[in-house]
Amino acid sequence: MKSDIEIAKFVYHKVKGTELERNVTGKLSDRGRPNKSEKEDIVISVLANEGCGQIQRAYVNVNIYVKDLWNEDTKQWERDTVRVGKLCELCKFLFSIRRGDFHTVPSECNQKVHPTGVSFEDGHTEHFINNKLYIEINNE
Repeated sequence: MKSDIEIAKFVYHKVKGTELERNVTGKLSDRGRPNKSEKEDIVISVLANEGCGQIQRAYVNVNIYVKDLWNEDTKQWERDTVRVGKLCELCKFLFSIRRGDFHTVPSECNQKVHPTGVSFEDGHTEHFINNKLYIEINNE
């Protein structure tokens, strides 16, 4: 049986060095988001890790944080739709990860853009791209 740490490391190494990682302004992490970061960070976390038999199932989030843009006309922060769209496109490879006894199941993977509800000292906000992966592990 693979531990949460092993599963997170597997996904980390699949993202490491990719076009996605090279295009964000922040860090790739499987240990949580850097404290008070205002950059585009990629954060990997295991949500569920079930099964101890031949087939093990895990749900993994790969979240990418994107700072909102200040709209001078409306005097408020707004989602950076262009940047979010570009990073969403660069995330698509996540839904076809395969290696040995780890593989994602594309029909059970999804991508959403969510507001984080986080406000910073300067008043800005951010959104994040949530890539939820379903991973099956063959423990034969």
